[in-house]
Amino acid sequence: MLYIIAYLLFAAGPLLALLPGRRIPSVLAWSTMTTGCVLMGSEGVIAIGGPAAQPLIQLALPIIGPFDFVQTPLGGLLILITASVFAVALPFVARDASTFPQGRRALFLAIVMLTLAAMIGFFSAETIVSFIFCWELAAIAIWGLITFETRQSKPVAAGLLTLALSELGSLAGLVSLLLLASAASTPQLVGIAAAIPHLSPTLILVAGLLAFFGFGMKAGIIPLNVWLPAAHGTAPRSTSPILSGATLNLGLYAFLRIDAPIALHAPNLGLIILSSGALTALIGIIYALVEKDMKRLLAQSSVENMGIATAGIGAGLTFAAYGHPLLGGASMVAGLYHMINHSTFKTLLFLGAGGIDATTGTHNLDDLGGLMKRLPALGGFFLVGTFAIAALPPFNGFVSEWLLLESLLRVVEIPDIPVRITFALSGALLALTSGLALTCFIMLSGSALMGLPRSERAAQAHKAPCTVIIPMGMLAVLSLLLGLAATLIIPVLGRLAAPLVGANPTASLVPDFFRPQSSIPLAVRHALDPIGASVGAVFLPLRSLVVMHLDQTSAPVVYAMSTMLTFVVLTLMLGGVWLLARGLRHKRITRSTLWDAGLTRLRPEMTYTATTFAAPVRVVFQGLLHPHIEEDEERQGAFVLTRSHRQVITNISDRLVLKPMISAAFTVANRLARMHKGRVNTYAAYILLVMVLVLIMVGGTGR
Repeated sequence: MLYIIAYLLFAAGPLLALLPGRRIPSVLAWSTMTTGCVLMGSEGVIAIGGPAAQPLIQLALPIIGPFDFVQTPLGGLLILITASVFAVALPFVARDASTFPQGRRALFLAIVMLTLAAMIGFFSAETIVSFIFCWELAAIAIWGLITFETRQSKPVAAGLLTLALSELGSLAGLVSLLLLASAASTPQLVGIAAAIPHLSPTLILVAGLLAFFGFGMKAGIIPLNVWLPAAHGTAPRSTSPILSGATLNLGLYAFLRIDAPIALHAPNLGLIILSSGALTALIGIIYALVEKDMKRLLAQSSVENMGIATAGIGAGLTFAAYGHPLLGGASMVAGLYHMINHSTFKTLLFLGAGGIDATTGTHNLDDLGGLMKRLPALGGFFLVGTFAIAALPPFNGFVSEWLLLESLLRVVEIPDIPVRITFALSGALLALTSGLALTCFIMLSGSALMGLPRSERAAQAHKAPCTVIIPMGMLAVLSLLLGLAATLIIPVLGRLAAPLVGANPTASLVPDFFRPQSSIPLAVRHALDPIGASVGAVFLPLRSLVVMHLDQTSAPVVYAMSTMLTFVVLTLMLGGVWLLARGLRHKRITRSTLWDAGLTRLRPEMTYTATTFAAPVRVVFQGLLHPHIEEDEERQGAFVLTRSHRQVITNISDRLVLKPMISAAFTVANRLARMHKGRVNTYAAYILLVMVLVLIMVGGTGR
């Protein structure tokens, strides 16, 4: 029933926007759609705690067959994340929609709601027809969001690129599903998963690869990730939080539904997912570091974070395939945890970028600076988002990345040397990614918020809209809570990971430390008591405050961490510094004029910009980035008036994969075009040649 009411509210919102006026229709539409999101989020919570699968819709359509939808705990998690992202983004969406005329306002909101409805349908789809139908519907709606606001060439080209690659991915995914459905003799996804152990190993590996790289396009997995910075960088500012915080999860969910059952019986697929995820993460953060457009930087960072989540999923499936389901559960939990975290802090950061754009009119980092003084609330929340995405404790990004790196080290339990090498290389790539991410977000927050304003627009920045500030504040608090309450989140994710890898890792990762009769050895309890592991045992409704890997077969505790205790220590340290600073302020201070080397005032153009900050990175990774210089020259007769140089960096996937493919397609097309301009005798020769070939083939088959 909640589903029906929510969908009716999704449809009613755009219709209310058709009412005359500006403010009242927008408020009515926003409140209606937000109520629908809350109901849908509630349904997601119910699904997470519910049984394995509960039928929602069962239809048998003529020609295309069953068109079923079910409610599952994993689907419930994705629905909860999606509904939450839309709910916090809708105030900004409604604000921007109010600037359009009535008809376009309603159309804009209708496309937003269509995206949400298609995504929820995708997370509930149970047959290959409903799965592909909702995927296609979401792809078309996303294209509409990207190109809605303008007819300028860049957004239109970005939208077409997104749609083209999405269709290419859909085609690969559809072929994969048809292969599996044909071999399993059922269109039901559950039936296909049950039949996989009995199918040909070659067939399931081919189908798994097609599904991974086809559906992986939506998650930004290399080599089909070039659309993501182009699309998210040019999309309307109010829709970027939705595109990055919600729609990218479509690809991850497809991995979990299609590839997870296959990888349990084809370990090489898990290794490919792991290594592709790690490589995607590194490529994403390197390109993020050389961006000076804030939205494109955040989009490249989405590539990085999707790579980290994918690596967690791949590691989990590989561990499970090699007979270590508990270790697989730990890695899978890390991947799911990072997916939630990415939706949280990336929605926060894109809302911040939208708010900065609304107040300054630009998102070029080289033109910003000094916004922390002018927009303290927005700047403070944006800073929290950069802390979280840079994986600094005690925020949420730290928990998932730490858990993933620790779980990768447990590959020592697998004796296979190639597997160990793959894990070691992937772990090294992810560790390098973490270091570069810290550098990247120091650059982002420093160049946008700190220092002097580097343009008149930044110097004149006015109050940020409440439709941005309030949602950002909520997401900043959530980023902190998701980090502090790790021992509350992990058991929920462990339950969801159990059907995917065959074991629930909760007892291993979050032992019941607070229960007097727990299975934890007394020696371990006594060893961890001095660091406060038993604090809160009397009043906290949790299993413990410490995330640890309890392995009683080899070592009692392999690793342990507590973000709650880290938070307490950090708070005490920062409080001590603040008190010390206040104490020193009351002491007598002697001020003297220092030698200024002739520089009496620091001017904005002398300060560090994002471009200058990233210069060392461009030098170090020059072989990968492969920049080239474009030179513009203005002449008058024989005299050169101006000459300018511009560095252009092309994405490695575009340079090594897409451009050669496009070039080869043009070559083939040009050669085929010559066939259209021949003589009649030439066409007769073609027909004769084809007939001869057909006769040879028929003769060869002996028919």
